[in-house]
Amino acid sequence: KRQFLATSFWHLVLSRYGFRAVTQPLMQALTIAALWRGFYADSRRPGHKVLWTLLAGFFCGLAGYTYLAVRVFPFPLALTCLSLLLTERQRYRALLGQMLLVGLVALLTLAPLIHYWATHPGSFTTRAFQVAPRGWSEVWRGIVACAGMFFLKGDPYIRFNIPTRPIFGVPGAVLLVLGLIVLCAGCRSASTKRNLPLAVFLLSNLILMILPSALATGEITPSNLRTVGLLPFIYVFPALGLWWIARQAGTWLGLAAPLRNGVAVLILLAVMLPISAQAYFGRWASSAELYYAADGDLVDMASYLNQADLSDLTPYVASVHYRHPTLAFLARDYGRLRWLTGGRTVVLPAQQEALWLFPRSASDDLAWVESMLPANAKRSVYPGPDGTPAFHVYQVSSLAPPQYALSANFGYAALLRGYTLLGEPRSGGSVEIAVWWEVLNRPERGDYIPFARLSDRWGFTWGETLPFHYPSEQWQPGEVVVDHLSIPIHPGAPPGAYLVRFGFYSPGTDAPLPVLDEQGGYAGTYVELPIHLSRAETPPPVERLAIARRLDVPIGALRLLGFNLDTTSARPGEPLHLTLFWRADASPAADCHVTITANGLPLYRGAPVHGTYPTSLWSAGEVIVDRYNPPLPRDMPPGVHTLRAELCGVTVDLGTVAVEAINRSFALPSISHPLHIRFGEQVMLLGYELAQENVAPGEKLALTLYWQALREMEENYTVFVHLIAPDGTIAGQRDSWPVNGTYPTSLWMSGEVVTDSYEIEVPLGATPGMHRLEVGLYVAATGKRLEVSGSPSNAVTLQTIAVVDR
Repeated sequence: KRQFLATSFWHLVLSRYGFRAVTQPLMQALTIAALWRGFYADSRRPGHKVLWTLLAGFFCGLAGYTYLAVRVFPFPLALTCLSLLLTERQRYRALLGQMLLVGLVALLTLAPLIHYWATHPGSFTTRAFQVAPRGWSEVWRGIVACAGMFFLKGDPYIRFNIPTRPIFGVPGAVLLVLGLIVLCAGCRSASTKRNLPLAVFLLSNLILMILPSALATGEITPSNLRTVGLLPFIYVFPALGLWWIARQAGTWLGLAAPLRNGVAVLILLAVMLPISAQAYFGRWASSAELYYAADGDLVDMASYLNQADLSDLTPYVASVHYRHPTLAFLARDYGRLRWLTGGRTVVLPAQQEALWLFPRSASDDLAWVESMLPANAKRSVYPGPDGTPAFHVYQVSSLAPPQYALSANFGYAALLRGYTLLGEPRSGGSVEIAVWWEVLNRPERGDYIPFARLSDRWGFTWGETLPFHYPSEQWQPGEVVVDHLSIPIHPGAPPGAYLVRFGFYSPGTDAPLPVLDEQGGYAGTYVELPIHLSRAETPPPVERLAIARRLDVPIGALRLLGFNLDTTSARPGEPLHLTLFWRADASPAADCHVTITANGLPLYRGAPVHGTYPTSLWSAGEVIVDRYNPPLPRDMPPGVHTLRAELCGVTVDLGTVAVEAINRSFALPSISHPLHIRFGEQVMLLGYELAQENVAPGEKLALTLYWQALREMEENYTVFVHLIAPDGTIAGQRDSWPVNGTYPTSLWMSGEVVTDSYEIEVPLGATPGMHRLEVGLYVAATGKRLEVSGSPSNAVTLQTIAVVDR
């Protein structure tokens, strides 16, 4: 077996890597060796039994630190122990005690890692879920693929194999099958009780240790790395087969056992060594494909950086990984490097020239990068082993300007300068857009990243991206960043006018950077960049449309493919979200109108796509995803309502929607602090109640506002309550839709009175003194406040509040 392992191409490849997975078979082999020594140690030397048993548990626990695939290893161990108890019944109690000791020591050894799993929810299962199969059919395909890796088609990934090379060639496959037969035949022998437990372990390990790869269909399957737990036990089978052949041949030739075994080993080495050496050195190690897969371009780029004079340059390195570990290990000035993750971003520093380095692994967008270069930029290309460029280097002092100039201040951290539309966006494709911004200051958080959302004028989102290209922890004041963003477009998106809503977002706080107006006031969370979307070059397949209710209703030259009803219950005034899926079977089609009703009450009437894309303009074969969000009438009675759509005279049932009742009040209450202040002829603040007029730092100020709707509103206004300190700063605030965010203004009826309560927490560091309590309403998307007559800030001061020490 040792000779098979030593000459195995699979083992040779993995043993040359510094991956933690390489230690998994070592820990497994040590566990089994110590376990067997402990179980079968001389009973007259109990110290040896205990020592080997402790070592077996220790090595088993250490195995847990090696690689995720080792989590399957306890199962063949458990089956082996069970078979041992069944075959060694006279030693049942002693063996059971040893097994419990092994388990206890293994758990103690693994205790720090178990504690980490317990204190970091998801750390134990996250990776497994990322690569898990999506159904039983994928499980079966994974099992079949892994079964075939031994003789037919192996790992396709060059890093761990010559692509698709099976683990065993024809001679090895024959010996493995023969070894399986010999092992199973040996289990029937009564000469030793050790045969069955050994066979159980070897066979169960063979079957179970392929599962980490078979069940990882979300990535490469089969995988030599994920099945590393088969090493070294898989080579027992061909070794048994070779031993049997040598014994038979030796018996026939009359050779002694040492001689025949020695001859067999020499023949094995003479055959296997040249084969593995030629595969490893001749085909695998020298291949250009492996050079790039093993980050050879980054290795050479690190060598270039170590020799370059960077004193007057700021290096920006493109990489598929943020802070790539290869450069972390090899680059001496690693701390100076700034990372362009994905290779779709370029940056110009405030003072020095930029040195951009793009390895082949992050050069997919190199054509766009080179389009940003000025004429005087210095360009260098460094070839790889196949003569093609391994990496590109550019020395840059300026950038091309954006196609569309504009200006927007994001929280005094970034100043948007403009954008360029790259190519023609088409339905089902992507919006390729480059955005220019200048770093004003480093924000408090280092995880701000850009977001770009493709929306139509009715608020529907048709695609979005949050790329991790150049996070804010790297930003330096004065840098100019140009980021190429790719926004996938939902298939079937109707042609027409759209908006790319661009901003910056912090995943850590789940909050965006605010857009500020010229006075530094809040002006929303994004900037709108107008674009036009063209029709798809080819219609998308129906399977890509995610139709919940499939239909096939011909309507003249059109066909209704199905619909999605995303709203099953709502309150009067809330939107009903409905999507119709169309296809034009011929062109031109007669103009067709859509009428959507609930119990006969019309909710929408007009042409598809909100009347902007009449069916007479649709081309033959074109697929249109037609989204609607009509509000339910505010006076709609509660109950279950039947929805129908009338499409060019054809009526289609759409299901039902349950309309919930709203307890409305139109009576004017008794208010201790009446005001009657109008906000933009939309809402009147009738007055307020205040629980206390003195508050201490760390306490909450309870406030109740009384609103009256002057008319029905389409907009959802946000209420702000600010506690303004004597120096003009905000000492406490609460911003939300009315009634703790549960009763937006778009649901209110004209004349309705709404009771709206707030608790404003006063921070512990609040300065004692008289503070102003201000109230107002604004649109969250734009920051625009409802006007208050006579108030420049469009806010109402209710009264002063004394912040006192207690």
